[in-house]
Amino acid sequence: MLEEMGIPEIEVGYAAGIKEHAETFKALKKEGIKMKLSSHARMYTEDVKNEVDDIIDAGADIINFLLVPDPVLKTKNAVFDRITEGIEYAKSQNAYVAFGSGRVIPKYWKKFCELALEAGVDRIVVYDGNGCALPISFKDNVEFTKNIVKDIPVEVHTHNDLGLAVATTLAGVEGGAEIVDVVFNGLGDRAGNAATEEVIMALEILYGINTNIKLDKIMEVSQLIEKYSKTPLQPHKAIVGKNCFVHESDLHVEQILIGNWVTWELFQPHVVGQSRKLIFGATTLQDRAIRAKLAKMALKPTDKHIKILRRKIQDKIKTQEYISEEELENLARKVII
Repeated sequence: MLEEMGIPEIEVGYAAGIKEHAETFKALKKEGIKMKLSSHARMYTEDVKNEVDDIIDAGADIINFLLVPDPVLKTKNAVFDRITEGIEYAKSQNAYVAFGSGRVIPKYWKKFCELALEAGVDRIVVYDGNGCALPISFKDNVEFTKNIVKDIPVEVHTHNDLGLAVATTLAGVEGGAEIVDVVFNGLGDRAGNAATEEVIMALEILYGINTNIKLDKIMEVSQLIEKYSKTPLQPHKAIVGKNCFVHESDLHVEQILIGNWVTWELFQPHVVGQSRKLIFGATTLQDRAIRAKLAKMALKPTDKHIKILRRKIQDKIKTQEYISEEELENLARKVII
């Protein structure tokens, strides 16, 4: 389904470190998946060549080297040498290679990037692995990186520990990143990663970027992932939450009913495979929404009719949270003959 909606690439896992992940790569290839399959790779492992061989054997299309502090690499020079060794060996095996690291001071990050470029790297990844970057700082870091690597694509990977993963990802795009790491429903370690659906819609609407994604598949994929991950979505989750297109406030409901959806919605629900729901409750008891609904039903109520309907709604919401559009229609037909 991800492939059908236009996702070009998916990170499957650690093909070299986890047997089940390697088997998943092979199964996806056997199924004829056309998306590029990416595997994380440990730049800090004892034997980086063996790491590369295992990933290639699993059928991965992309080797994504991650460099983090580790006792295996005890000195700066050992780190420098490993960057060169890992990337050069992977390239000698005709692999597409990405490389990144997190929280590196600028002078060493510049050195890392230069070594990676000399070794033939295909992509550089800028991480906010702790979810601690200010978006504006992250943008600066991506710009700094882009100035070093020039035409080499830059990928950004952010975490949501402060609720900023989407904002930080978009800031990375502003800084020049061409590739974004995203996860449907914002799933991921700790507080999760940047949510696929939020980043896609922000890029499409706010930045005017055509992502070539079939937007109307977003809700279907989100619900499938919710089911298989056994991770229920918060009802007010942006884009895919069940409350995203529920309207109750008097002016909101009125404007939707008369066709002015743009007053209260950034995009119509069908765009992402969602549906709209109008409800009548405590905040819909002024006249505007009720009159708009009755007009849509081609009914011509008197002030007395409106008063009776309001009272009936008030009585019902003493025992239930709200009444639906259908319930209001039934009430209206009984009151207005």
